[in-house]
Amino acid sequence: MLEKHLKNIEEDLLTAIRECVRIPSVGGDPEEGAPFGAGPRKALDWTLALADRLGFRTKMVDSAAGWAEIGTGDEMVAVLGHLDVVPEGKGWSVDPWGGELKDGMIWGRGVLDDKGPSITALFAAKGILDSGIQLKRRVRIIFGTNEERGSKCMKRYVELGEDLPVAGFTPDAEYPVIYAEKGILTYTLSMPFAPEGERKITSFSGGVAANVVMAEVSALLADPRPEGRKEILRAAEAWKGPERSFLTATENEADGTVFLEMKGHPAHGSTPEKGVNALACLADFLLPLKLEREQGKFFETFSRLIGFETDGASLGVAMKDDISGPLTACVGVVSMKDGRVTFTVNFRYPVTKKEQEITEPLLAAFRENGITVENLSSADPLYMPPDSRLVSTLRKIYREETGTDPDLLAIGGGTYAKTMPNVVAFGPVFPGQTYTIHEEDEKWSVEDILKNLRIMAKVMVELAEVKE
Repeated sequence: MLEKHLKNIEEDLLTAIRECVRIPSVGGDPEEGAPFGAGPRKALDWTLALADRLGFRTKMVDSAAGWAEIGTGDEMVAVLGHLDVVPEGKGWSVDPWGGELKDGMIWGRGVLDDKGPSITALFAAKGILDSGIQLKRRVRIIFGTNEERGSKCMKRYVELGEDLPVAGFTPDAEYPVIYAEKGILTYTLSMPFAPEGERKITSFSGGVAANVVMAEVSALLADPRPEGRKEILRAAEAWKGPERSFLTATENEADGTVFLEMKGHPAHGSTPEKGVNALACLADFLLPLKLEREQGKFFETFSRLIGFETDGASLGVAMKDDISGPLTACVGVVSMKDGRVTFTVNFRYPVTKKEQEITEPLLAAFRENGITVENLSSADPLYMPPDSRLVSTLRKIYREETGTDPDLLAIGGGTYAKTMPNVVAFGPVFPGQTYTIHEEDEKWSVEDILKNLRIMAKVMVELAEVKE
């Protein structure tokens, strides 16, 4: 019976995902009624209106989150998804906000992280509602709007006393089951960067988000001497960086400047080793050109302590465990303002380690090298015992639907599972797939969307339990 009703809503599901992707929902500055920016609030309004039309009970939670619910009972099973997305970045072959359907895929920013899975969960619950199956527990789909910038939306949900789940999952990672998530520390750091001397940087910026490897950085390098600018151009032509990096240098004789644009390759902040950081490339190029005083010191310090490393070794925090693997470090955003340079470093540390084990050596390294901590956000590690009912149930359904015996996974990514009790990450990416989350040309296949629809619906029924 359930399968029939899921089949009936497939086309509506695909249409809804495409429409949701067309709403640019990158986090922004707070506005009245939109604590995380107008885009995420617009996506939330649209989604709750959709849920109303589908027959759900809905609620907006302090303009930060919302939920759609079916069923009755004192206890609740939850699916947590987010409607905010990282910036689109550059290099797309399609419109990142087009929701285009081609080659059996839906394309667009957020289609896989995490609008598509969130809307799929809503339709999985809709299939249950249409089937008439009576459950012991309520099923609630919770939509957040700040996952990519700190998950403050879910913290607000909890603070306001909204119901907490007895079991649940967030479709914002991989299959089979994520039973462990690394801890996360995101530092915003700064150093003095006053322009001094004949050769100096007058503007400097790069990156799209703290949890995305910086794929592009630009700098305007002033040098009034024609021979000095020619030296920069020759160095740019001769520079050989890592694979997938590229430098362009453009002289403006009238202004006495050379515009530098360094390109690397993006990657998710949890797997920085898969990317090429453009700031590390730019530092590598600029060091031989010997910028003076504060600017020269910044690039020397950055290259010595971080550079191309993604394991924190030179900062004294390289570590690993058998459950979740090594610590990783991702440089995400850089900017220059008022004589200082500000940049972010996102650390993901093993689940068996304590935050203090990372912060103590980091703070010591920062102090010793003239680096100021402007801000720190953190999320503790998550670990769910493999023999827990939740993990066992998810493994059971996955095995039944795919015919494969699932291994448990530990990840570097941070999900909403850390914001509430009794929740783990589950799907939507299947083993062996290489979807480009947080990169250009993000896409999700129709085949996988429909597989997820069925898996999610059956997990909801299993966790909520059918009334006898």
